[in-house]
Amino acid sequence: MLLTSSQVSVVLSASIVFVFTVVLFLSGYVLQQRTVHSLQAAIKPRLPKPLLAPQPMSPPTLDVKWARPIGSRPEANDILQQFMTEQALNWNRLGYAQVVREHVELCSAIMLLAELHKMRSPAKRLLLFPRAWLQNSDENHEDSELITTKRLLRTAVRRHGVTLMPMETIVDSADDTLPSSYSLASLYSLTNYERIIYLQGPGTLLDASALDSLLAFSKSEPMAAYPATPERKDLSISLLLIHPSEEDYGRLKQLRASQPMTDLDLFRKAFAAPESLISEWSLSEGNVVYESQKLRDAIEGFNATVFEEATTYVHFSDPEIPGPEYDLPFYERQALRPKNDEAGSAWSKLYEGFRQRRMEVCGLDLEYWTKPMLARSANGARGNEKAEPEL
Repeated sequence: MLLTSSQVSVVLSASIVFVFTVVLFLSGYVLQQRTVHSLQAAIKPRLPKPLLAPQPMSPPTLDVKWARPIGSRPEANDILQQFMTEQALNWNRLGYAQVVREHVELCSAIMLLAELHKMRSPAKRLLLFPRAWLQNSDENHEDSELITTKRLLRTAVRRHGVTLMPMETIVDSADDTLPSSYSLASLYSLTNYERIIYLQGPGTLLDASALDSLLAFSKSEPMAAYPATPERKDLSISLLLIHPSEEDYGRLKQLRASQPMTDLDLFRKAFAAPESLISEWSLSEGNVVYESQKLRDAIEGFNATVFEEATTYVHFSDPEIPGPEYDLPFYERQALRPKNDEAGSAWSKLYEGFRQRRMEVCGLDLEYWTKPMLARSANGARGNEKAEPEL
């Protein structure tokens, strides 16, 4: 049957519409797949690079002269890295932990865990806090501090994938309202985890990759602590890499029950240095931990950009300041600012960045500051941790 010209036109038009519809569908499908792959790449946990192979090297210094990179991070073959990570590691048994004993410490701890989440660290994020905070279920009689605490705990779980770990007092039957009744030794009770990294807060994480590598590829030891001095004769609690076990937890509980002591003294009694320190070559990727007060000793030629690129974690440790959580008057802050322009810029950027993230993560502005509080902190803080009231 012959088609009329009008019928041919209709068929041709329908064919053209069909072809363009198919093309439009295929282009939309391709664009959708690219978008999905981009989103998957954005949220996929970042895999760590293997640590550098052990080699002879000079021990790293811990002063401001080390504010320059002493070695670039190793380049790893992506396929080999993927194979090693997926075949040899169980990320469900590797984690970062923060321990809070006072309400004022909670936001800073959550901020650090939120930074790990933002940097796509594949390890678990754990938050230990007093179980007593959960015991009062009557919200009509809770004070504003406890209400804020519970809001922050919910935020940590929902927005940052944090696992909450209520902890008991380190000494049985101790007063559960006292911060000194709790200890970092509770980290050893987390026996479901093979290795855990603890970072002393408050602080700012600049790059999680070095810590992920340290967590993933280190040997499991009861204690691998950051050295307190370049001579490596004692440990600090700036960074702890531990292997939890019931045996060590029981030993620490028994030692702590024998007499009141700080966590630093407890660990120094329980673990001998230098055997319980992180190996020198594991710290060869730059400033793994840096104390903010050392920026005041900056030498000529200090470069703030290089410092940020070579530094993993900055612990706020200026003794005149009770903490970055407190609003220091402008004239007081300027007096403490490092004299070196580059170091002063880095110092101010760290504190201002903390303020901004505190508002973003916790919805909190800085705490009100008073001079007596500053004096107490300056007199009470010594070494690597604040003094605690005795039980």
